Amino acid sequence: MNNLSWSDDIFTCGDLPQENSEETAEEGARLWERYVHLADNVVGDEGIAGVVALIRSFRVEEDFEAYQSSISALQRFPREVFGAGVAESARILVGIPECWSGNILLLVVRLGEESIRAFNDTFASLTPESRDPLERLIDFHESNEWLAEGDEKGKLILS
Repeated sequence: MNNLSWSDDIFTCGDLPQENSEETAEEGARLWERYVHLADNVVGDEGIAGVVALIRSFRVEEDFEAYQSSISALQRFPREVFGAGVAESARILVGIPECWSGNILLLVVRLGEESIRAFNDTFASLTPESRDPLERLIDFHESNEWLAEGDEKGKLILS
């Protein structure tokens, strides 16, 4: 048993090996199993800190479908907690692989008004140092795949 907090444990396990050697395959399998277990045990009452911890765990591009457990876990949070937690994760979102930041931002939009409103309200309260990079990331995703569709575009960071 390790002494890591749940947040630190899922963060550590989210750094799945990207190489295909026997050694990394064994370590990758161990991390994958632990990561999925940790994400599957999220019930949605962990608050904004739980949302932030899950987003912080999206560390690599090739997740071998482990991150799907976290995407499912994020959907178990109350919509307003999820939206606020995503905005609170502004500095983290801009540092994770774009495929995952796009996925998460798209989820905010697709989960509806409560999620969008909480995101936008929290976004408005962020410092410019957090807000500006997140705004650029949203602009990027609105001009590319994730938020480029008509129904998803323009719903985040409304003034």
